[in-house]
Amino acid sequence: MPAAPDPEAFTAALEELGFLLVQEDRRGVRQHARAPNRFLTEWVHDDGGGALLTWEVDLGDFCAAMGWQIGAAETTFQILYPQYDVRLPRDVEAVAAEIVRLEARLSRLDLVDPPV
Repeated sequence: MPAAPDPEAFTAALEELGFLLVQEDRRGVRQHARAPNRFLTEWVHDDGGGALLTWEVDLGDFCAAMGWQIGAAETTFQILYPQYDVRLPRDVEAVAAEIVRLEARLSRLDLVDPPV
C-alpha cells in the first residue's frame, strides 16, 4: 500500500480539484473548502491519517433565490448538511470520486416526486 501523501502534497492535489486550504486547527487538522456554486460548499478535513468529506448547502439563500421561503422567511442558518460525513483515504482520486457521486446525487434532487 503506498504511503499517504505528506500534508503539502495532499494540499497541492486538493488545490488541483479547486479546494483551498482554509485553516489548520491546533490538533493539526487541515480544513479545505471548495465552492462549486454560490450555495454549495464541499469540505475536506485532513487529519494526517485520512480525509473526511462533508458538505453544506445554503438552503435559505437557495430558496430565496428561487422565490421560495422556509417558515417565516428567515434565511440565516437554514443549511442542509449530510446526516453522515464520508471517511476517505488521503487520496485525491478517492476525494474526486466522492465529489462526483455527491454532485450527481444533488443534481437528481426531485421535489416533485421524491423516491422516498
